[in-house]
Amino acid sequence: MRYKQFIAQFKDSGMFNTRVNTSLEEQAKKELYEELSDKHIANIIKEYHDVKVTDTLIESYKELVSSNIFSIDPVAQKIRSLNKLDRIVEGKIHYVLNDDSVVAISEATQSKLNKLLQNHMDVVEYMRESKEHFMHVLTQLKE
Repeated sequence: MRYKQFIAQFKDSGMFNTRVNTSLEEQAKKELYEELSDKHIANIIKEYHDVKVTDTLIESYKELVSSNIFSIDPVAQKIRSLNKLDRIVEGKIHYVLNDDSVVAISEATQSKLNKLLQNHMDVVEYMRESKEHFMHVLTQLKE
């Protein structure tokens, strides 16, 4: 039985709880990142940053990517790209903001934001707060 058929069976029977589904999905995502070897993550970090890679840094990246919080860090994006569950829509990257809203942007938009906001962590923090803030910044950048 395929996964979608399995889930559909529970939805049809009324036994399907979306809160449980969300919790299981979050757990699966976290486990996928934990299964990535620390060496693989260390190599990705070294590819983009000239820093000493420690176990603490690796764990911090695992937490960052599993939280789906908005980030302009190319390391986080590269690690997330390794997890197919992190792609709601093909070619889009989704983020969960502090107000629990979800936004999805194209990879091209993400690339532009990486360049424009590189030295503006205050703007990144502002964007993380809510969908309204996120969209406000995108609108201002288009102008």
